[in-house]
Amino acid sequence: MDRRLLILMRLREERAVTAHELAEACECSVRTIYRDIDALCAAGVPVAAMAGEGYRVVAGYRLPPIAFTVEEATQLLLGAELAPPLGTADQRTAARSGAAKVEAALDDATRLEVERWRERISVASDEREAPSPWLPDVLRSVLDDRVLRIRYHAFGSDEVTEREVEPYHLFYGEDWYLVGYCRLRQGGRVFRTSRIQHAEVLPERVERRATSMVRQERDEPVIEVRVWIDARAVPWARGQTVWGFVREEPAESGSVFVVRTPDLRQLLPWILRWGGAARVLSPPDLVERLREEVEAMSRVYQWPPRTAGAASIATDTPLSRGPSTVASTVAEMQ
Repeated sequence: MDRRLLILMRLREERAVTAHELAEACECSVRTIYRDIDALCAAGVPVAAMAGEGYRVVAGYRLPPIAFTVEEATQLLLGAELAPPLGTADQRTAARSGAAKVEAALDDATRLEVERWRERISVASDEREAPSPWLPDVLRSVLDDRVLRIRYHAFGSDEVTEREVEPYHLFYGEDWYLVGYCRLRQGGRVFRTSRIQHAEVLPERVERRATSMVRQERDEPVIEVRVWIDARAVPWARGQTVWGFVREEPAESGSVFVVRTPDLRQLLPWILRWGGAARVLSPPDLVERLREEVEAMSRVYQWPPRTAGAASIATDTPLSRGPSTVASTVAEMQ
């Protein structure tokens, strides 16, 4: 019945839907779709079959109101609670409005059961601000297909540049990311919205480029890094893998984590997190960077403490040398 309800919902779309599309959506065979459509017709649903186009419900047919199950309602309401800290003000309002509509559509018995579930399953409240004040402008440029002019602080080069971007897609990971065609670099790029210092939606409209045209291009080579992790720390490292993680290989007294990255600096905070339980096997450049950081930290925390003041200590360590240091790397990643 769940499968046939899904088929019925798809048949109500504006365009005709083929049996192959329905089979893919329902994860079943085309033959099963044929049987389900016959069953819907036998139940009185007016399904029209159009040669070369597919199936659709005859215009004018109205589906009776659909009731949410306890599981469906609970997941939708939990999702509405997750959304507010992540989006714009308009999106937060829409999330609250959508949640109210879901609750209003529940019958008394389902509402009571949903309330019981939500007493046991909840989302921690988070009142943090949006990750970027320019997120509404970025969102508008994506939805309206308009060129976006941004001032962007790039992580790799530590430069602030003015760019015009043809937007393609906006997605959320640990931050909001804009995928688009950068006219300055003449190639596809991915921009972290928290690094956008200013944004302006231009009047110019653009044709959406094919996905292959906005694939992020990198000028620098990707480097393979191999880090041995002590067996006692392996379970924790598995739960906090770093961006670019490829695989884990068994090794004596632990595991080797293989990571591929174009920028070794991004790995410094992750490796230092495990202290003496981690050892970089390759490449040598990363070993040397870590040695410099550890030596700098030992000078900062030497005993007895230095009396010259914090300013002289800061200038005596690599922590003041720009984005290659752990401190600045952590700040930029956040």
